[in-house]
Amino acid sequence: MDIILASQSPRRKELLRRIVPEFRVVPSGFDEDSLEEKDPLRFAIAAAEAKARDVGEKFPSALVIAADTVVNLGQEILGKPKDVAEAREMLGKLSGSRHRVITAVTLFRRDEERMATRYAISRVTFRVLTPEQIEAYLETGEYLDKAGSYAVQEIGDTFIERLDGDYDNVVGLPVKFVKRMLDEFLPPEHSVTITDIALPHDWGVGRIDRAVIFVPGAVLGDKVRVAVARAERRHLFGRVLRVEEKSPWRAAPECPHFGVCGGCSFQDLAYAKQLEIKENYLVRTLERIGRVRLDGVERAPIVPSPTPYFYRNKMEYAFTGPAGQVRLGLRERASPLDHYKKSTAVLEVCPIFSPAAAKIFPVFAEFASSTGLAAYDPMARTGFFRNLVLREAKATGEILAVLVTRSGERLDLDGLAARLAAEAPGLNGEGRVRSFWSVENDRVSDIVDYAGKKHIFGERAIEERLGGLRLKIHPESFFQPNPAGAAVLYAGIVDEARRLGARRALGLYCGSGSIELSLAPAVAEVVGVDSEPANILAAGENARLNDIANCRFIQGRVEAVLREAALGGFDLLVIDPPRSGISGKGMKIILGLDIPNMIYVSCNPGAFSRDVRLLVDHGYRLRKLGCFDFFPQTPHLETIGVLAK
Repeated sequence: MDIILASQSPRRKELLRRIVPEFRVVPSGFDEDSLEEKDPLRFAIAAAEAKARDVGEKFPSALVIAADTVVNLGQEILGKPKDVAEAREMLGKLSGSRHRVITAVTLFRRDEERMATRYAISRVTFRVLTPEQIEAYLETGEYLDKAGSYAVQEIGDTFIERLDGDYDNVVGLPVKFVKRMLDEFLPPEHSVTITDIALPHDWGVGRIDRAVIFVPGAVLGDKVRVAVARAERRHLFGRVLRVEEKSPWRAAPECPHFGVCGGCSFQDLAYAKQLEIKENYLVRTLERIGRVRLDGVERAPIVPSPTPYFYRNKMEYAFTGPAGQVRLGLRERASPLDHYKKSTAVLEVCPIFSPAAAKIFPVFAEFASSTGLAAYDPMARTGFFRNLVLREAKATGEILAVLVTRSGERLDLDGLAARLAAEAPGLNGEGRVRSFWSVENDRVSDIVDYAGKKHIFGERAIEERLGGLRLKIHPESFFQPNPAGAAVLYAGIVDEARRLGARRALGLYCGSGSIELSLAPAVAEVVGVDSEPANILAAGENARLNDIANCRFIQGRVEAVLREAALGGFDLLVIDPPRSGISGKGMKIILGLDIPNMIYVSCNPGAFSRDVRLLVDHGYRLRKLGCFDFFPQTPHLETIGVLAK
């Protein structure tokens, strides 16, 4: 194949030769100064693509490789200096600073109208340079034709204190990165019909001859053109090049950010088909992982969410961007085809949470930008603003907001509260935002730690209404993410308890007690157990709020409480464990309780299937099986199993 490098840079020629022995050089005549784009990343991408098209139009059958490297300090693009004075100014700005080097690479075939563009980012920290060091370097003339007025291979440790990322990217061409691009771009293409979706992921499933291929981003029923991006021992991974025939089940996404944001992945699939896929997945998982025979098990069809959008009562958004340009969004969707960089997709709306997000995002983003502090970068572990946690009580419309930052800075949070009251009404009692908190979190991980929470303004909690109950929701207390769906599930649990004639119920992993409080009118006594103190405090508060006297809650690890407390005489056990399911120790103790009837609620079909297998092996029988779509537009679902001895 005829391969052309659209650059006359000696550095790029040398780097490309490591992975492509034979190619020719045809410099692009595209004028980068004609680009009006100010964003550094978008500028690099636009320049690389324009260079590739410029050369590709002249050589339509060739594979053109074009690149553009940008040195980026803050939001300023430091290009190639026009003269020594500009080079001196650039080096002065870089002295003692940390900046980004962005290289966008484009592969282009004009005759097939195929283009692939990716980018790599490295971070370079300069030492504090003396005027004498700068002048000595300028006298060499090496700054000419160099973005940012320097070449890393020439200045080395003299100027550079630290380099994070790909060294070759700073030189001008991230060759390992380009090698992966070429491997994906050049392999033979295949037409693949998507016959299934591999849950709990969102990967399309097809076949190339006898080999199974997973195709992220494909919709069930699509016929897609794919390139094999990765080969494993038992399967392949493919990247969609184009959709040859659209699936009859394709749907138009509601969200303008769909496809980049990691919040949901099924918006392009008809809702009825989402339900069918999830229900089939649960059955297959039980039969294959749990080896549970479903003959004789009473199975109810999957229960759709009462609302397929605007259903979530909690979202954890991430801040992103440099000082002065901070925005809010969600982490980009992870893919088995690309290295996960924890990048954040900027959002303006969020259709799975609430219309109120569109009003609240700008208030927090503008406040963060006004402080002169940057967003936290989880890869570099730098920056200040981390997360915005929003919780909405769907029945009342009340919203609780939690601003999560690192420690060490003083913020005008009272002023922010005043802005929320004025622009996102509620703190004054007339609208939505009723509770505002701040949290300082210096943990390395992305998990929000509420240990350092501080109440800023408004109520300390918001109030949800569910199945006739008034329920308080605090910043860290657990509550089912889909309240409307939870109301349907809880009503089913209460009906089952009445049918069984249960008198004393034990609820394990009870969270803030919503299942146990729902059960209270149907039984003589309910005891709930949970390890989180905040959940138990909320559960007790909710019991008092609803004048429920036959419900008590115990704080502690389930395994420890069951082992140490005198808990006996129960005829109904309700379990709603975390995603990991019941621990080995917990399972052993639960089996020892010898409770005749059990209702098991789970958000993880894999863990549910494993645990049901163990319960069946020790004398229980799965009598009923059902599932609820608590998570529309995502691969996840809620499962309920009724077991009896």
